[in-house]
Amino acid sequence: MASSYTICVLPGDGIGTEVTDCGRQVLDALSGRGGPRFDYDVRPAGYYTFLGVGHSLPDGTLDAAKAADAVLVGAMDVAQIPPHGGDPLGGLRIGLEVSASVRPSRTIDGIAGPTNDIDCVVVREVTEGLYSRDEYMGDDDAAYAVRVVTRKASTNTARMAFAQAMARQETYGRPSLVTAVHKVGVLKLSDGLFLEACADVAREFPEIAYETANIDTCAMDMVRNPGHFDVILATNAFGDILSDVAAGLAAGLGLAASACIGERWAYFEPVHGTAPDIAGKGIANPCATILTVAMMLRYLGEDESADVVETAVYGVLEDGKIRTGDLGGNATSTEMTDAILSSLKIK
Repeated sequence: MASSYTICVLPGDGIGTEVTDCGRQVLDALSGRGGPRFDYDVRPAGYYTFLGVGHSLPDGTLDAAKAADAVLVGAMDVAQIPPHGGDPLGGLRIGLEVSASVRPSRTIDGIAGPTNDIDCVVVREVTEGLYSRDEYMGDDDAAYAVRVVTRKASTNTARMAFAQAMARQETYGRPSLVTAVHKVGVLKLSDGLFLEACADVAREFPEIAYETANIDTCAMDMVRNPGHFDVILATNAFGDILSDVAAGLAAGLGLAASACIGERWAYFEPVHGTAPDIAGKGIANPCATILTVAMMLRYLGEDESADVVETAVYGVLEDGKIRTGDLGGNATSTEMTDAILSSLKIK
């Protein structure tokens, strides 16, 4: 008998609501063909939720996220939410006690990117660092942001990175490498603590190669020699930037999936933003969300279904007949989703 899961869905803002629906169609197609079954608990969060109820992440939404087996999140317009309106993504990360963000980037056949030699995962801490939300004004002409790095969060993030490396080593049948990124020459205490925690975890995984790299050197080497990297381990801001670099080198944000995973809970969200310039036009690329759905399936232990979804997406992209505007075509979101649905090969 097929497994059954409850998915808390936060459609978000802009194109988030549109492409999240595309992801649900893929899940429903799997269910209709004998795969796992899904029930959805749709909850409000984001900028428009703030405008409606005065807070961007209502308590009921966070409670529903904790009660679900996984959470599927659409893009949210966090930039427009004032401080008193809350931070929906930050609230999710802290409330769900996630350990790290996991963002894979790989060259996709049929998609011309700046390089054809990238296949890596950026694992970054997502609850502190420069995004600790601890800012203050020293006086009228000086603003300060506190960069918080703790041993616990750094250790949890490092363990996630090494777990990803172990999984990739098993999948690819080759040695894996974790690269911890830092600027310890300047940030001696905060990055010093981060590297100390990473080294402690590295000793627990002697079968995984481990190295460290300055953030500026790593960014340059990602452009010059992207094939060197396997798993990149970073603090919050550094990892945020490097994961976008990796996505740009691979195929762009329209194909970039991500997950924020902890010991008890996890949420899954495409990397792209709300794209207000195309919102409501039905032309957004749903592939990032559908690949994010595949990550969610893998988290739930449904590896076979995840493989089916990824194979369908990559097959449509390689074929090249159906492409949205960001990929040089003129297909609608519905046309792209329908092509992927038609390509689902249930085993």
